[in-house]
Amino acid sequence: MRAWSIIAAELYKQKKGVLWKLAFGGPALVSVLIFLNMSLRYDYLMQRHAGKTSWEAMLNEVFFLWAFFLPIGVTLLAAMVHFREYSENAWKHLLSLPVRRGHVYAAKWLVIVLATVLSVLALMAGLRLGGLVIGFPEPFPFGLYGQYALYLIFSSLGIASVQHWLSSRFRNTIIPVAVGVSGTVGAIFLAQSEWMRYIPYAAPLFTMPGPDGDAGVSIVSGLLFGTAALLAGMLEFGKRDIL
Repeated sequence: MRAWSIIAAELYKQKKGVLWKLAFGGPALVSVLIFLNMSLRYDYLMQRHAGKTSWEAMLNEVFFLWAFFLPIGVTLLAAMVHFREYSENAWKHLLSLPVRRGHVYAAKWLVIVLATVLSVLALMAGLRLGGLVIGFPEPFPFGLYGQYALYLIFSSLGIASVQHWLSSRFRNTIIPVAVGVSGTVGAIFLAQSEWMRYIPYAAPLFTMPGPDGDAGVSIVSGLLFGTAALLAGMLEFGKRDIL
């Protein structure tokens, strides 16, 4: 079975699941919260973010909230991708097919990353819609929000790889979810540390474009941890006795 066929099969398995509802529901909730915040407190927030445009003020308001939601969201997405195999004892059947274990592992990782990318894009669309409904006077800054979206995607790679391995390793979904939530909460307090700021769960805290953020941290953390954890997880998965 070719690699693309395995990816297609993984996407089909998630067609009627809650994965996509989670991927789009989280951004929708955050967009509504930011819309209410900006519409009800617009004058106050513009004074608070003096010198910034309405869109920049909105970005500042959503930044910390999404930096908290994103790692937890990726954690839940990874758990959902693996939930069916464990709940239906489907690993034995899946790995009995003429497929490489590495391809199966990579396909599930790609589904998690795809769901994350769509979630980030949905957030950008929701924020823009909210600003248009409120009636922001400035034109929408595609470049600024595009940068933010790109940094978020890079920052999520390390989290996706770590949580992918944890979700594949433990039958009990609570364990990887607990690790993801604990890592997210801990990152908020440890992100100012010179070394702890590079842990995957802290990466979204550095995604703000411009001088207010440190995108290099999020990109380096995402690429390094994402690649290393993916390759290590793929190697371990290939040797693991799942049957």
